Amino acid sequence: MNPASSTESIASDTSLALQMRHPTSGQSVQASLGYSWRVLLLGPIELVRRGDWRLVAVSLLLPILGQILLAPTANRSYLQWLVRRGFRAVSAHPGQISRIEWALGIQLPRYTGRSSRSAD
Repeated sequence: MNPASSTESIASDTSLALQMRHPTSGQSVQASLGYSWRVLLLGPIELVRRGDWRLVAVSLLLPILGQILLAPTANRSYLQWLVRRGFRAVSAHPGQISRIEWALGIQLPRYTGRSSRSAD
């Protein structure tokens, strides 16, 4: 399988999503992959729901053009934003995270269980 066909398959599969979980809070978030139809159709409303204020500003400054330009990359940007906040990928089945990493060209930290803080 070559990288181009894998990227196309992820981009064309709009139902593909990755479960992300924060190791200390246990909060879970579903991160969609591929083209963001919600951003295209709902624009800043979807971005506010996600809490991605940087993209909200772009979408408000360039109303229709901004949504058209953001839709192809909004899900990838959201996934990277979650990783920066400390979220980690949870695999639903073997090889899922590796396949997504390979197609997107980014490395995702894996969730291994809830970390506990020691009371030393």
